[in-house]
Amino acid sequence: MELSLSIDKARMDRQVGEAHRMFNRVLVCWAGDVLELRRQGLLAPTWKFTPSSSEDQAPTAFLPMNPSARKAA
Repeated sequence: MELSLSIDKARMDRQVGEAHRMFNRVLVCWAGDVLELRRQGLLAPTWKFTPSSSEDQAPTAFLPMNPSARKAA
């Protein structure tokens, strides 16, 4: 019985270690993506007019509705 518990504990320790490694790998990739977006100036959303917009649309149609979002842009 004691041997079975030690095997289960070792298996769980390996699984927890693998989960930690996967989490750290995802965290490093995410941080690298955020740094690259910041370097390119694309971290915050921006509101731009597109040449494909129709003539009858008002320019305000592309502005965010939330005033705090306008400040961020």
